[in-house]
Amino acid sequence: MERGGITSSRQEETKRRRCSSRIVPFGYISIAVWLAVCFVVGIISFVSAFRSSGSRCLLSGAATRRRSFAFLQGERTGIALFGLDIHRPLGTSLQMESDNASESAARRTSTRRTKTTAANEIRNETTTPKGAPSKKEPTTKNTTKKRKPPVTKPSSSKSSKPTQKVEPKPANKRTKKPEPQRLTERDELPKLWNAQEALEHTGSYTFNIMSWNVAGLRAVMKNHPEALSDLVTKYNVDVLCLQETKLQEMHVDDPKLKINGHLLEVEGYDAHYSCSTTKKGYSGTAVFIKRRTTVSQDAVKPSSKKQATLGNFFNGTKTTNDVASSSNGGTTASLGSVDVASVIPQKVSCEMGYPEHDSEGRIIAVDFPHFSLANLYVPNSGASLDRLSYRTETWDTHLLEFMQTKEMEKPVIWLGDLNVAYTDMEVWNEGAKHLAKSAGTTPEERASFARQLDAGFVDAFRFLHPKAKGQYTYWSQRAGNRAPNKGLRLDYFICSKSLMEDDGDKSKVVVRDSFIVPDQLGSDHCPIVLELEIKK
Repeated sequence: MERGGITSSRQEETKRRRCSSRIVPFGYISIAVWLAVCFVVGIISFVSAFRSSGSRCLLSGAATRRRSFAFLQGERTGIALFGLDIHRPLGTSLQMESDNASESAARRTSTRRTKTTAANEIRNETTTPKGAPSKKEPTTKNTTKKRKPPVTKPSSSKSSKPTQKVEPKPANKRTKKPEPQRLTERDELPKLWNAQEALEHTGSYTFNIMSWNVAGLRAVMKNHPEALSDLVTKYNVDVLCLQETKLQEMHVDDPKLKINGHLLEVEGYDAHYSCSTTKKGYSGTAVFIKRRTTVSQDAVKPSSKKQATLGNFFNGTKTTNDVASSSNGGTTASLGSVDVASVIPQKVSCEMGYPEHDSEGRIIAVDFPHFSLANLYVPNSGASLDRLSYRTETWDTHLLEFMQTKEMEKPVIWLGDLNVAYTDMEVWNEGAKHLAKSAGTTPEERASFARQLDAGFVDAFRFLHPKAKGQYTYWSQRAGNRAPNKGLRLDYFICSKSLMEDDGDKSKVVVRDSFIVPDQLGSDHCPIVLELEIKK
């Protein structure tokens, strides 16, 4: 019995232990399930709150503090987990969070609207004139409406003028600048004068003046030895004016170069040279005048008397009515009924009267009985415009005074390379940006030249051919602009107005035509011609 009792007690103890071991795991499992349910509920609430508010944060700080305070005060019952009440349905909790977010947004919008309304009232009080009815801004319920642009404040609060509505400026659009003109096609010039017909019908003589910037006389004589002779013969030139000869006095008298006493000596011309003494191989001018003599008066002697006399020995002395080739097809022409004294110079001078100009050899003035002419090589302003002020303020002023003084005695003509293209028709690419800063096309040079013309002088070529295009006298050799005719007109005949008018018997000399010889090579300039009618 004792053994049996012991055995039964042991069996009961074993059963008791088994029951307790079964109860303990069941408790752990229930706790784990409860935690898992809470975790799932928390995840669901997080996702729902994120989707409903559209924000990255679940709850705002203010809402969180408010719920925490309410929870501590006992306003909520049950367990609060991740901002949700377990005892309440999930949808109810989410709806409460959404309502709280809407209330806070509405409160902030109301505060902002109140501040804006107050600011507008203050602004209207300062901008509205006295006696004008005040305009109340209507309050809008839509909080998503765009803000109005700020109203510009007046410069003075005491101003009684109402503010003007500022219109928005249009967007800056890049507008294409006008391209420069391209006048490269050369118009054909009509022939305005026939020297042979004038000689036959009226007995008048056509006096031809030619001007050419040779850009170095020695280079022309070397590369184009027959150029000058051909020109004076073809166009029956009475006076040939050259600029930029680049000669010194030693070059003129050098027998090896064969200049003085040789150049155009056979053709019967007397030569006059003006050389620069301040700079070697710089500027320089020359004038060749057809040799004519009378019984009572000899022509003005050339620079070298001995060599000129030797030339006269071989060629013979010209008579009163000398014969020369005409510009009209090679026919002969003479002075007709015109007195030979009318075409013989009375005086030749190489001075303007100002030492700063005369030392550069830029002028040769020739006085004829009925008119005076001046062969000029006007100073270039330079690539960097370092001589612009000298050119426009000093040279141009003194030149105008010099020509006006001569005009008091007789009509005048000044001619040559004047180094200015004063209108858009004298430039092939008028409108290009660089022209305003380039020598010859600066506003200062154009204005100075215009002042000279306004003083009572006329550009003969433009007067006779006002619409002629593409008529240029200079082309850049470096750019190769001569073939496409991309040039400028820098060479002129500037005449007194009286020479452009024909008053019948009162006018002894009248300008009849002027033209350009663009096909003559040898320089970056080309010759120009002026035809004068000298009446009997």
